[in-house]
Amino acid sequence: MNKILIILTAIVVVIVIAFFVLGVMSKTGHAPGLKQGKLQACTSIENCVFSEIIDGVDNNIQPFAFNGDKAVFLTQLKTSVESMGGKIVNIEDDYIAATFTSGIFGFVDDLELRVSDDNLLHFRSASRVGKSDLGANKKRVEALKLLLQGTAK
Repeated sequence: MNKILIILTAIVVVIVIAFFVLGVMSKTGHAPGLKQGKLQACTSIENCVFSEIIDGVDNNIQPFAFNGDKAVFLTQLKTSVESMGGKIVNIEDDYIAATFTSGIFGFVDDLELRVSDDNLLHFRSASRVGKSDLGANKKRVEALKLLLQGTAK
């Protein structure tokens, strides 16, 4: 019984250490940015959501339509992202890149936003490391949409 307990404890310790290492690894890197004026597609459907192309893939998410002045909306967007705990790392014209860091292991996710000329907000939210995000990126984008519905009126 003692050997089993020691083995299980060792496995748990290794897993926790691995998560901390992945958290540290996720602090390097950056959002991929725009390519030909559009957000870049996800490289994984398990830890990323994307709205630029709606083609029925599981990680597609609908863009957010807004009314009014684009410059005013961009200001509201920046404020909304920061109120959710995001750190703005890049702003260029109609593009905002932000990072979100998880509490326990410090995993970094990138949120990229592009406002199009037809008053649509496009999203790309992705984890930097790991295979699955357990739906965190989709939940983040949906929460941002809800927040914007209240401020974009």
